[in-house]
Amino acid sequence: MEKTYEQLKWEMEIIDEFIEKAYEGMMIIDQDGKIIKFKYEKLMDIKEEDAIGKHVTEVVENTRLHIVLKTGFPEIGDVQNIQGRNVVTSRIPIVRGGIVVGAVGTIMFKDVVEVKHLADHLEQIKAHVKRYKQEIKRLNLAKYSFEQILTADPKMLNLIEVAKKASETNSSVYIEGDSGTGKEYFAHAIHEASNRRYAPFVKINCASIPHELFESELFGYEPGAFTGASTHGRVGKFELANGGTIFLDELNSMPLDMQVKLLRVVEEREMERVGGNQRIALDVRFISACNEDLYDLVKTGRFRSDLYYRLNVVSLKLPPLSERRRDIPILTANFLKHFSKERKNGPESISREARHCLEAYHWPGNVRELRNVVESAVSLATSKMITVADLPDYVVKCRSGERLSYSMGATGENLEGTLKEMMDQLERQIILEALEKTSGNRTDAAQLLGIHRTALYKKMHKLGIDHYEDDME
Repeated sequence: MEKTYEQLKWEMEIIDEFIEKAYEGMMIIDQDGKIIKFKYEKLMDIKEEDAIGKHVTEVVENTRLHIVLKTGFPEIGDVQNIQGRNVVTSRIPIVRGGIVVGAVGTIMFKDVVEVKHLADHLEQIKAHVKRYKQEIKRLNLAKYSFEQILTADPKMLNLIEVAKKASETNSSVYIEGDSGTGKEYFAHAIHEASNRRYAPFVKINCASIPHELFESELFGYEPGAFTGASTHGRVGKFELANGGTIFLDELNSMPLDMQVKLLRVVEEREMERVGGNQRIALDVRFISACNEDLYDLVKTGRFRSDLYYRLNVVSLKLPPLSERRRDIPILTANFLKHFSKERKNGPESISREARHCLEAYHWPGNVRELRNVVESAVSLATSKMITVADLPDYVVKCRSGERLSYSMGATGENLEGTLKEMMDQLERQIILEALEKTSGNRTDAAQLLGIHRTALYKKMHKLGIDHYEDDME
């Protein structure tokens, strides 16, 4: 269908407006080099009607538009002097059917100084972007190495060796241990020792993310994917970790519906943003951690067994500080040095009595609690030596010679020691009674106690009664 005159006129007005706004100047010549469009009025003070039909060399000094017409080769970003002013121009041939039928000349900047200002502005933007990238990289790099895990305990030294071997592979690592035992240190150290050390290390605390935000936090989302979503969309944690390591802390807090989606990512190594349909390939290494026995959650249906086995390829079970007491003086000395340096004029040593208190305490909060106690003591100390008076009362009461005691009443049994020691004594007595009632049959005893047989074996070994049947003989 042929266009009407009004339609053509409207389209030409749109083109004129675009030329006016997009360029400082624009000129079109035909195949003979004559001007058919001239928008240089602001630059040269020449009206379009006075330039139309004239050869370009008669109107514009130093022009090369007729040369581009002849060669057919574009000239982009050239500097041209027009009426004493250096302008930045581009010259592009118009080709139809393989034949050059004209050429277009445009002026993007009417003064080279403008280009310099733009270049300076771009350099500033590049500097800002570089700083932001460096900050993001700094925030997403591992903070700890194996050298920073201080220990003299044989179990811990063995775990470090296992973790070092695991760092040489891309296998998923599962770390189990009570709160404050150093799970995050191991996760950071494994990444730092791996060939992914220069790639991102992204931590995801599964307990701190609201259920309704879990998917968008992990996978990101497309613009307008849901009510309240950013119009620019958002990159998820998985994408941020691409090429590096994802650390899933407090894995036991992950909702079941998210476990299904995580399993798909672990198996397929790809994902989609919320509201998107484009599959994004992921090259990540998974490290997960939990402060309770995750297998118990599997048995009760609160954690998927298939995901558990996918993440638990290499397993590390960190012992509590109460089971590695030889590390207490090492860690205490390290924390004392660190916090005294921060305080500048802080204490430099710890008295023998205070050290005995720390070594006698059962540390339910593990290494993290020890760190906090030393920090508190450094802050409260009034001399160059930390004394018993600088320690919390609950730590001092557990020092040697000040053991708690408790009578079990009708049984006539007396328990004494720390709370943990008394709980162990009570648990030991209950297990022994169950074994007596079942004539030493551990399967029946476990059923009587309402626990799995494997759990009973672990408890008996921990309490030193795993040779119960030998004692019966």
